[in-house]
Amino acid sequence: MEEETSLDGGGRTRVSRRGSVVFRASGPWSHAVISLLQHLERSGFSEAPRVIGRGFDEQGRETLSFIEGEILHPGPWADDAFSRLGDMLRRLHDATSSFSVPKDAVWRPWFGRTVGRGPLVIGHCDTGPWNIISRAGLPIALIDWEVAGPVRQDVELVQACWLNAQLYDDDIAEKVGLGSATARARQVRMLLDGYGLSQKARSGFIDQLIEFAVLDAAAQAIESSVTAESTDHEPLWAITWRAKSAAWILRNRCILETVLV
Repeated sequence: MEEETSLDGGGRTRVSRRGSVVFRASGPWSHAVISLLQHLERSGFSEAPRVIGRGFDEQGRETLSFIEGEILHPGPWADDAFSRLGDMLRRLHDATSSFSVPKDAVWRPWFGRTVGRGPLVIGHCDTGPWNIISRAGLPIALIDWEVAGPVRQDVELVQACWLNAQLYDDDIAEKVGLGSATARARQVRMLLDGYGLSQKARSGFIDQLIEFAVLDAAAQAIESSVTAESTDHEPLWAITWRAKSAAWILRNRCILETVLV
């Protein structure tokens, strides 16, 4: 039998792999997530891990298929990736529209469930590039579904655009080699075009980007119990880059709005 090895990432839970099987520590939301992933497989949505067996091992851990590929984060996506990503999210939402949510479903708490104004969908809800498997530089699958659940359509798209176009301040842009504000605005447009979001539905999208970045910064502070006495650099930086991102979007608002339409 192959040795079980720990995997990097995994978000907030422990993840390991043995052969083609990924094991993830379960939580109260795991049964709902496993049901969702089983539905996606039945619906023909192939860009998610498959459930192995009944979805849990003898230790109660989730059992999912390992997806071969690369995580490009923190480097930027090429432009071609954005229409692919938008199309992937559209097909995901189409597939989950027929999902019968279990009556006893529990979803992981997340601030994004209580904001937004678009149609309610069942989404991935953690669509950063660190959760996207790529091959040949193009996105081919979403992993780490622990935050999946109900979300407004516009919130899922705002999160995906913000994190994948990396609408971050100049220090990060220089460090990881991001394009200009205009280039990143075009990437946002390509993702929304790939999704098929109407021009009408894009009204106020820049405001939502700013709002989401600010709320995410606040959520990081709450989750890490940051106070005036905090000295741990990791949570402080997590809050800082999000707040600076909101300021960057404000400063580049005219460029973003012009390109988006």
